[in-house]
Order: sequence, then C-alpha cells, then structure tokens
Amino acid sequence: MKRIFEQSNERGESKLFVILTGVFGVLMIGLGVGFFWAFTQMNDYRTDVDGRVSTAVEAAKTEQRTELENEFDERYQRPNVVFTGPANFGSVTFEHPRTWSVYVENDGQDGSGYAAYFNPGFVPRIDEDTPYALRVEVINSSFKDREEFYRGMIENGAKLTATTVRLADASTDPASAYGKGVRLDGQFRETINGAAVLFDIRGRTLAIYTDKQNYVSEFNNILKTLKYND
Repeated sequence: MKRIFEQSNERGESKLFVILTGVFGVLMIGLGVGFFWAFTQMNDYRTDVDGRVSTAVEAAKTEQRTELENEFDERYQRPNVVFTGPANFGSVTFEHPRTWSVYVENDGQDGSGYAAYFNPGFVPRIDEDTPYALRVEVINSSFKDREEFYRGMIENGAKLTATTVRLADASTDPASAYGKGVRLDGQFRETINGAAVLFDIRGRTLAIYTDKQNYVSEFNNILKTLKYND
C-alpha cells in the first residue's frame, strides 16, 4: 500500500508540474505577445509623431517661403524705391520711380559737393545741356547766394517764376529753415525747361531739378516724400 501511495503521489506531482509549466508557458507567451504589441504600438506612435513633426516643419518652411516670396513680389511691384544720399550731405531721402536709374557723378569725397542724376532706363552722358528726369545736388554755396543767382536771372529776362515752397514736415520753429525753400519753374536754359527747388542744408544749398516739363508731375510726387537732416 505504501508503494502504491508513493506512485500515486509522484504522478500527482508530475501532473502539477506539467500544469504549472503549461500555465507558465502560456503566461510567457502572453507576456511576449503583450510586449510585442506594446513595442509595435510605441514604434507606430513614434513613427506617427516623427511624421507629424516632419510634416509640420515642412509646412512651416513652405509657409515662410510663401510669405517671403509674397513680400518680395509686393516690394518689387511697388512703383517707387527710396534713394538715400550720404550722411555728411544731410542724408537726403526721397522716393522715385523704380524704373529710373541713378548715376552719382560726385560723391563729395573731395569736398566739392554732391551730384546725382536720375533718368528712366539709363542715365545719358553728363552734360549741362542734356535734360534729365531728376538731378540732385548739394552745392558748396549758401542758399542765399543761389537764390539771388536765380532771382538775378529772372530780373535779366529769364522765363522763370519763383515761389516759396514748404515740405510736408517743414519745421514750425521760426529759427529753423528746415523744409522752407524756393521753387523755380520755367526755362532755365535753351534745352532745360522744368522745375527746381532750393533748400538751406547745413550752410550749403540742396538743389533738386527736373529738366523736362513731362517729368514735373513725378517731380511733384518726389517732393512729397523728400526729407533731409538740416
């Protein structure tokens, strides 16, 4: 009887071991499947996040590029551009048509004054009898002397008219000459028929001319944007 009982106990223990082994195996398989599923989900999530980040970055780049292109197109389509003269000659600024070219004949480095010429397309050779759309000069003579020079021309029969002119931002200070000047209209020379304005700028004379009547309208628009440091 003892031997039979021992054999029965051994068989029970063997069955229990098999059962436990099976359960453990199932658990291991379950854990493996669960781990694989979790890893797959995590990898898919990471891939999805990376994809979203990449898409967002590309979208931002595209948006920025589009904004820059639109800004460039807008600036290019604007009819006017800003001209700025050298600081030592009053930093004269104004807007002129984009299609006008500019040639600086004298940059003032030698102390003889400043002179720039503007014309649609290209600037012709520099000659006192050649008409230009616009001329800008800072002359090494006083405003009073230049004004008297032109008034002398008028007294001697030149077909010119002289009127006072004030820029839009002219100083209200009675002691300041900023923005207050003289305008001349008419025939300056045989080939020069247009308009000019003169301003006092740091003891010199700022003179801006247009040499043809068909540029007077643009000249008037330029004067609306004219600024300088006195």
